[in-house]
Amino acid sequence: MKALIKTAKGQGNISLENVPVPKPGKNQVLIEIQAAGVCGTDIHIYYDRFANSPPFILGHEFSGVIVETGNDVKEFKVGDRIVAANNPFACNSCRICSLGFPNLCSHKKAMGIHSNGCFAEYAVLPENLIHRIPDGVSFEEACLTEPLAVAVHSVSRCGIEIGDCVVVFGPGAIGLLASQVAKAEGAEKVILVGTSNDIAVRFKCAHALGIETLNIDEENLPERIHAVSNGYGSDVVIEASGSKKAIAQGLDLLRKNGRMAISGITGENQIAINWDKMVAKAVSLFFAYSSVNRDWEKSLNLLAQKKVRTLPLITHRFEIEQWKKAFEVLEQQAAIRPIFVLKKTV
Repeated sequence: MKALIKTAKGQGNISLENVPVPKPGKNQVLIEIQAAGVCGTDIHIYYDRFANSPPFILGHEFSGVIVETGNDVKEFKVGDRIVAANNPFACNSCRICSLGFPNLCSHKKAMGIHSNGCFAEYAVLPENLIHRIPDGVSFEEACLTEPLAVAVHSVSRCGIEIGDCVVVFGPGAIGLLASQVAKAEGAEKVILVGTSNDIAVRFKCAHALGIETLNIDEENLPERIHAVSNGYGSDVVIEASGSKKAIAQGLDLLRKNGRMAISGITGENQIAINWDKMVAKAVSLFFAYSSVNRDWEKSLNLLAQKKVRTLPLITHRFEIEQWKKAFEVLEQQAAIRPIFVLKKTV
């Protein structure tokens, strides 16, 4: 089968190769990949800016069909349309796993980063990570369940209350999805914040999704929030940009006893915030990393109920042989989510 492989540490070292189709173990399923999303993490792995463990097959966002099951697989059958959570090799027995957070397990080896991923014609994964795609949800819609689950996890960490005013920093895939999730959860006002660089592609997508945007290069964000919140400030801030400036401004925008969900990675060891001011405002900070099975279940329900849309985020479609072009358009921010179409039936 064809597979896109990170062959060694260092910049580049990625090649499309022919490798054997894997065989499922007793608790595993063999999946024929239908569509796979290209994420910013894949770009960081190309440049070796993100910790990874080569050699491995890249990719962690996908949809597919089960074509073979191991002898002990009970819940799934050949022909099932599926997606899979990205927590391979979590031990399911340590204290963190027992608390329900396999995404934080020290033994976890995320697919496409520390174990084989989905930029291939086939993949093998354990049964406990698999989720059925609901009827009425296409393979292309479902192939972005992973970033949707990350957005759901982040929003769920801080919680949305009916009538909340929510500010979302970062109009990439996670920000666009988190904005939709916040609205689905009952937020009255959701404002997605970006810069002039986001107007052509990301803001255009946001407007197609009915999401209000603000260009921080041209508009005064504190004034807008002051006006829409009757001077109280934002109930919730969702930080998905990884920008130090956005983090600082987001904290300032929070009302007293406000809540902030943080999933953006800054790349810095430390950042400066006004700690005493946050204490005086009694704000709550919720850091969020990856996702767990319940986030996937909720994500698929949101897709089935048409409360969240993923298709508008798919701006480019490529064959896997065009991987360099897919990486290029994402790196240049000409795309939100390019996908590889592995099968023409998607």
